[in-house]
Amino acid sequence: MSEIVPVVLTALIVAFIQVNLRSQYPEYATVLAILFTVIVLLRVLGPLRDMIHVFYQLGQGVGIAGRYFDVLLRTLAVAYITVFGSQICKDAGEQSLAITVEFAGKLVMMIIALPIILGIVEALVNLLP
Repeated sequence: MSEIVPVVLTALIVAFIQVNLRSQYPEYATVLAILFTVIVLLRVLGPLRDMIHVFYQLGQGVGIAGRYFDVLLRTLAVAYITVFGSQICKDAGEQSLAITVEFAGKLVMMIIALPIILGIVEALVNLLP
């Protein structure tokens, strides 16, 4: 809980600055949003690394195949990157770019998930007599 409070407070300050900047300098407001996002991402990389390590240990403990766990992590990463990119495009007033980023992210997630889909199909085929 104590980790999120500084992020939220800083976001409120950045939002206040952006509201004032947007009327005269909209490009600076967008750059400020991107900088804030990068700073927050850099701040959470350490805890994120620890969380991924815990998930790997859990996966090994219950016998989940490594390739499936990698697919899950890569899909989550693409989802987060897609949301960040889309939101930045929306903040810049570029709705069509945001839609394109979201569409591309969904396609990439489907491509990444193919090994899981193939595994399910193989398992079903093996169950059939």
